[in-house]
Amino acid sequence: MATLASLVISILGFAMITCEYPPIQPCPGEGPRYGDFKCNHDRTHRVCAQLVDNSDGKCQELSWSDKKQTFWQITGQEQWNWKTKVCSEPNPGDSWCICMWATANLIDKVGCKNVHINCAATDVPYLLGAEKDGGWNLDKARECIKEKCPEPKTEEVKPSNL
Repeated sequence: MATLASLVISILGFAMITCEYPPIQPCPGEGPRYGDFKCNHDRTHRVCAQLVDNSDGKCQELSWSDKKQTFWQITGQEQWNWKTKVCSEPNPGDSWCICMWATANLIDKVGCKNVHINCAATDVPYLLGAEKDGGWNLDKARECIKEKCPEPKTEEVKPSNL
């Protein structure tokens, strides 16, 4: 059965450019709340951010700013610091699915270059289509994600490829 794209190419005789992000990978360190450890289950926890350095089992909080502040300090979530969950079973790693508002907050406070994003485990298309989260405007977050997680290479589909 012919696809719509192949029919358009056949009828009109021009090439189409296709592009889409690959399927989201599990966020290494995310807890069991979603079962598959992926950042694509609710309307806010869509960004897989590296929160700790867990190389050699250290589980040390990463610095996100020149002031050596951690994710939890910057977002005002120190009392809920869950770094031990990030480094523990059933999915030990260094990252967690964080809110889009927290991502926007981090970018606003420390700049895009200091934000640690795991692009393969972030729901990039969802974030790029979102305008606000938790009252936060996501313009800067979208720009940062575009910079850190560029669109995959495109594939040109020509009539001869059909």
